[in-house]
Amino acid sequence: MHVGIALDQTLIFQLILFLIFMAVMKKIYFDPYLQAFSEREETIRKLYEEAKANNLKSSEILKEVEEILSRVREESKIILDESARKVNAEVAEIIRKASEDAEIQIQKVKEDIDRVVEIEMKIIDETVNKIAQEVVKKLTLQEAA
Repeated sequence: MHVGIALDQTLIFQLILFLIFMAVMKKIYFDPYLQAFSEREETIRKLYEEAKANNLKSSEILKEVEEILSRVREESKIILDESARKVNAEVAEIIRKASEDAEIQIQKVKEDIDRVVEIEMKIIDETVNKIAQEVVKKLTLQEAA
C-alpha cells in the first residue's frame, strides 16, 4: 500500500475531461448567455435613454400646451369681457331709448292733462259765469219785485 499522494491517470483524465467540459460549456452555454445578458443590458440602456429623451420631449410639449392653454384662457377672458361690455352697452342703449320713449309719453300725457284741465277750467268758468248771471238775474228780479 502506498501512503503518499500519487497522481493517478484517472485524476489527470478527469481533470482533462473537466477542462474540456468547461470549454464546451463555455462555448455552448455561458458565451450565449453572457452575450444575451450584454445585449439585454445594451437594449435596456438604449430604452432608458429613449425614455429620458421622451420624458424631456413630453415635458416640453406639456409646457407648450400649458402656455397655449394660458393664452387661450386670456383670449377667452378678453372675448368674454368684450362681449359683456357690448351687451352692457346695448342694454344701456335700450334703457336710454326706453327712458326717452317713456319721457316722451309722459310729456304727451302731461300735455293731454293740461289741455283737459284747460278745457275743464273753461267749462268751469262758463258754468260759474252762467251761475253768476242767474244769481244776478234772480237778485235783480227779487229787488225789482
